[in-house]
This record gives sequence, structure tokens and C-alpha cells, in this order.
Amino acid sequence: MISSYINKVKDTVEKNIRRLREVKINKTKVNAKISIILVVAVIFTSFALIQFKKSVDHEKATRAFKVTLGNKDIGIVRDKQEVTELIDSIQKQLSKDYGLDVVIKEKLAFEDIHAEDEEITNNNVVEKSIKSNLTFNVAAFALNVDGKDLVYLKTEAEAKQILDKIKQPYIEAMKADDSKIDEVKIVEDVKIEKKEVHISKVEDFEKALAILQKGTDEVKTHVVEKGENYWTIARKYNLSVEDLQKANPGKNSELVHPGDEISLVVPKPYLTVATYEEKTYKEKIGFETEYEYSSSLYEDQQKVKRKGVPGEYEVVAKVEKHNGIEVAKQIIKETLISQPVAQVVIKGTKKAPPKKGTGSFIMPTRGTLTSRFGKRWGRMHEGIDLGARVGTAIKAADGGTVKFAGYNGNYGYMVEIDHGGGFTTRYAHCSKLYVKKGDKVYKGQTIAAVGNTGRSTGPHLHFEVRKHGVAQNPYSYIGKKYN
Repeated sequence: MISSYINKVKDTVEKNIRRLREVKINKTKVNAKISIILVVAVIFTSFALIQFKKSVDHEKATRAFKVTLGNKDIGIVRDKQEVTELIDSIQKQLSKDYGLDVVIKEKLAFEDIHAEDEEITNNNVVEKSIKSNLTFNVAAFALNVDGKDLVYLKTEAEAKQILDKIKQPYIEAMKADDSKIDEVKIVEDVKIEKKEVHISKVEDFEKALAILQKGTDEVKTHVVEKGENYWTIARKYNLSVEDLQKANPGKNSELVHPGDEISLVVPKPYLTVATYEEKTYKEKIGFETEYEYSSSLYEDQQKVKRKGVPGEYEVVAKVEKHNGIEVAKQIIKETLISQPVAQVVIKGTKKAPPKKGTGSFIMPTRGTLTSRFGKRWGRMHEGIDLGARVGTAIKAADGGTVKFAGYNGNYGYMVEIDHGGGFTTRYAHCSKLYVKKGDKVYKGQTIAAVGNTGRSTGPHLHFEVRKHGVAQNPYSYIGKKYN
């Protein structure tokens, strides 16, 4: 380009010299003019060359790139390699921070432009702009169950481990039972697939395990208070006792103490673990009951003369369970170990004493059932507990004679009424007594007030029904004829 320009100047100068030589003028004058023209030409040419070089250098020096990330302008840079290296560095740091392969969603683009130095974007500004406009996904591993992605984990190894972890409790249960394990598998169609997802969808191992086992990551608990048990807690939250037991595997529902934390989330697992085992166990054979009669007992009384002994045989069976619940069983072999021994019961024939009341019981007070009749905290609870405010009226469940009225150890202040026919009722933990021993009372008469005396965890009435001194379930008699 420069040489062609010089040649043009040279041609122009030579043309002018030829013209001057053709003109018939003084040779000296011509030579002087030629010299002047040559000097001017050289000066002009030098200046043109300098300006041209400056133009070329400026063109090179101002070469730059306009950088965009996705549809966002990041800045103007001289070296696009610096930007690609910066992106790579950010991507590696994100991968290190999250422990996952990071996939940047936006495309980096460069447009050739010219820019002065003052227009170039500072490297720190470029980095900050990239980070603020960057969005990315990660390469995670989906646990796909029956065509639906349920959880995403960091690695394929974690996904496989979580499936083993779900099977583990059922394998341990079979080992504890001394069963021969034939097969353990997950019923649903489970696949592990690598997928590009947002980082927020990737779960940590324990949370993913909880979701698969419970069907939710919801956490809802209840802290046990004084006087509460599984029945009252289940009723409070509109659950069944069975559901509450399922929500708290491994906990003894009979041993609940104030301060214990009870889960209220009933598990609905996404995965079904099917176990196939060969199990050897002993099974009872029921005994028959034979009766003898005695006039020394009342007609509504009986006692066991000889306890029955169940027979026993050994069973070998193929058992299929789903999530620990037996769904199928095939008996392979049965071996008799012992024959059952019949139970002998003596029944009374003597006429029972007459009733002193109407022959049916009413509920003695208004209140909330806080404890049922039966096993509680490892011992027998011989009545029912009705929670109510101190001072609430307690009424006689039926007419009769006051057999006891006073303080009675763990019962606190207590009233006991004899209703005849071998039936008595007890009213314990009272704050006040309105009757005394020997008083005749009628059905519905106020005999005491609810309290918190004796061994009590809060204001309530402990109510018992006894037949010939043996505690009965009050609910079997309230509203019914008891003799």
C-alpha cells in the first residue's frame, strides 16, 4: 500500500520535470525550479508516509471486541482470550463450590469493533458483570420412579447408595428374625439418569432419603405434655393411633413421657421394598375350654381351675413382604412340637346378691378422656381418666351405699360406692367429698368434686368399675345393664 503511494508521487514529479524541459527557458532557472519541486515532493511524501503510518498504527491499536453474555452487554475488551479464560475460571470455581459439574446457560459472544483506551472495560468490572448476569445449571443424577423424577443427587454413587439405604431396614429385620434372605428388590421401575437441572433442585443425601421414605420432607412434631398418651395425641390431631405408631417407628407407644417429641407425619413412601425370605417360626395351637360348676361361687362368677396350655408347631414358610408388611405366605413344612392342654373353668351356680341401684351406670362427670382402661406405662391402668377443671361436679354412676370416703394413698381423696350384685365404683383424686361412709346415694347425686390429689399429673377424675373386686373396663358397662 505504501509503495504504490510513493510510486504515484514519483510519477507526478517526473511529469512536471519533463514539462519544464520542453519549455524553452533559461536552463539555470529550470534546474532551480526542478530542485524546488523535488524538495517539495520529498517533504510531501515524507509527511504522507508519516500520516499513513499513524493511521495504520491507530487502526491496530484500537482493535477491540464487544462482549455479550446471552443478551446482556458485558463490556469492551482488547483480548477475548482473557474473557474466555475468566469464564472457565468462574465455571471451575462454581463446580468446586457446589461439588457438581456446572453448565453455564448463556452463550458468550464477541463482536469486532474499534475502541479508544478510555472505552475499554476494566477487567474487574468485566468479571463482576459476568458473575451478576450468569445463570447456570448443574449436572445431577435423577432418581426416576415410574417415569417421574423424584429427587436429584450430586453423584451416581449417592443415587445407588440411597436405594441400598432404603432396603437396609428390611434386610436388618430379616437378619434379626434369623430368616434366610432369598431376594430384596424395589417393586417400582427405578432408573438413575444424568440430567441438567437448577442447583436448587439438588437435595442432600439425608433429605432425599427422608422424601423417598416418607413421601414428603415435611416435619411436624408434638411435644408430649403431662397426662398425654398416644390416644389423646392422635385424637387431638385427628389421627388414628395406628397412624401415629407408623409415624414413630422404633418408639414404644406405651412409654410416653412429658417432653418426648412425637412425629405427626404419617409416612407414605414412594418406593415399595419387596422382600422374599424363607422363615422358620413357631405357631400356637389353640386349646379348648372345659367347664365345671360350683355352688360356692355366684352365677356371674367363674375362676380358672387349670390354665390351658396352647400347643405348638414349627413352621417353615416362604414369606413375601412389602415395606415390612406380609402380603403373601406359602407354607413349606409344619412339624408338631406339643399338643394343647384344655383349660378347666369353674362357673358359679349361687344366686347373686340383689342390686342396690337401677342396674345401669352413667358417666360420672363431664370431661375429656385422657387415659383408657388397660396397659399403660408398663402397668395396668384399672379405670379411665377424665380430664376436667378442679371443682367440677362428680356424680354417682348409680345408686348404692358409700363403702369408703376419705384419703386413700395414690388415689388421693376417694369415694367408693357398693351398688350390690358384686359391683362397686371408685371416684379418685377428688378435691372435695360431699358424702361419708354408710350414706345411701342415688344415681346422678353429686358425691365429690374433681381434684388433683394423690398420684396425679393434673386435675382429673379416675373412675373405676369393679366386679367382685376385679377391675373392669367402665366403657363395657356405661349405659348398659350391669347385672
